[in-house]
Amino acid sequence: MERPGAVLDTDDVINASGIGRLQIMVGVLGALILVVNGYNVQVISYVAPQIAREWDIPREVLGWILAADKFGLMAGYLAVSPMSGYFGHKRIAIGCVALFGAMALLTTTASGTIELFVVRLLTGIGLGGSIPSAVALTGEYFPKWRRSTAISFIYCGLSIGQFSSGEVTNLVLQPYGWQASFWIGGAIALTMAAVLMVLLPDSLEYLVNRSGRPERAAGILRRIAPALPHDANLVAGARSKSKLTIWQLLPQLFQQGRSFGTLVIWLAIGMNLIANTTVQTWLTEILLRSGFDQSVAIRATGSAFIAGIVSAFIIGPLMDKFGPYRVTVALFGFAALFRSLLGLSLLFDSAGLVLSAAFAAGFCTSSIQKAHNALSVYFYPVALRSTGLGWGLGVGRSGSIVGPILFGYLLGSLAWSATTVFCVTAIPLLVGGTAIFLMGRHYGEEPIEERPMVASVQQPAKA
Repeated sequence: MERPGAVLDTDDVINASGIGRLQIMVGVLGALILVVNGYNVQVISYVAPQIAREWDIPREVLGWILAADKFGLMAGYLAVSPMSGYFGHKRIAIGCVALFGAMALLTTTASGTIELFVVRLLTGIGLGGSIPSAVALTGEYFPKWRRSTAISFIYCGLSIGQFSSGEVTNLVLQPYGWQASFWIGGAIALTMAAVLMVLLPDSLEYLVNRSGRPERAAGILRRIAPALPHDANLVAGARSKSKLTIWQLLPQLFQQGRSFGTLVIWLAIGMNLIANTTVQTWLTEILLRSGFDQSVAIRATGSAFIAGIVSAFIIGPLMDKFGPYRVTVALFGFAALFRSLLGLSLLFDSAGLVLSAAFAAGFCTSSIQKAHNALSVYFYPVALRSTGLGWGLGVGRSGSIVGPILFGYLLGSLAWSATTVFCVTAIPLLVGGTAIFLMGRHYGEEPIEERPMVASVQQPAKA
């Protein structure tokens, strides 16, 4: 039996409200999840040269180790992100952060390449499962007029974590060995999991539609909108009054006109990650072999992450103002240009030139990733956001697997120059930009209708 009172959609209430303490806390916690995520995903690239020297690992094998967590990330995105909608973002986020924290500690016990590959693979599963939950939960709690800004803001946490892992490694690598970087990453992640258990609220959509606790959702919602009626009948998006199973969530990405957009998002993410992950995983190694000092090599990689932090305060407001399609297409074009310039800068023995080119290229590709996340939240209805984002990142993650492995093959077996390969990575960026341009022309600036079932709930049949 329906509860009496007005029918209110949780998303409508949030969109009509301002931004208060609860939303800020959700955004900060989401950013912190991505900070510890970024640290643990990037740290392997900073210590890989020392591990390779200690264990005498050839470049071809090192490429597979650097790609191990990328395989795990794909599994986490594809398999774990739908569970977020079924079991709640909070549970999945806590479990995944605890998983990759524990795996970081186990990495210090690895004694061979196979063990290191397996542990990094499991690390990636936790890393991949936590990101969609953090992003989707932040997108749910912020009004749509500041949603892109909020998602871009929390995603700068990933860049902060990736940059900080380089700075920490610079401090601890020589005196304590490469294992120290993983001890620090694991300890921080496990501490973060405990903090999330206490402070992180769960998804309102999950509480209303899946757990059957609308009164708990109402209590949380009143912290955002104190005037919410006590007899309100809450619904939450397109999945209201339906109990979709995990296996029914994925087909929803291809219904109600979403097929073309879903495929474009998958393609564009993959094209960006081919270029972006290649630099993240190989730039330190390439600069060291080119004769640059280790501190310069690490800071060159880190400069791209600083650029990612800066971009968080620029890209979100631009997307809120000009729309997600225009901004994303422009970023792809500039990324292709600066990625080519980064390759050409390796021809000159100038640390300043390399650092500048890495910063510019990193700004664009990191901005594209933030834009993709905001575009996914913009494009999909609330009930599908974690699944849509997770599968987009998961399928697109194939680019982050192909990129480092192919780069290692081209550098090692075919003996291509790093300059040539960096210039070639501009091609997938141009492909991704073209795909997003066509998506924008197809759908226009208005998102697909999110709540087709609310009208039927608002107008119950007369007795």
